[in-house]
Amino acid sequence: MFIYQPPGDLSVRAVWYGGESNELHYETYDDNDEWHAKVIGTLDDGIPAGVSELHAELVEFYNYCTDEVLI
Repeated sequence: MFIYQPPGDLSVRAVWYGGESNELHYETYDDNDEWHAKVIGTLDDGIPAGVSELHAELVEFYNYCTDEVLI
């Protein structure tokens, strides 16, 4: 599992769960100490070859969700 969570906000994150999955999850943390997916996207170009590329995908997906989807 790889996570992007910006500094200062521990209640939201973007996650790739690994394996063969090409799904990215935008998740929020609730009062019951559980994470819930609010938006699920895909890695259109497949799983990145390196960690830096995966990190960039997670940041882009996080920003997309916070700026465009969840306004």
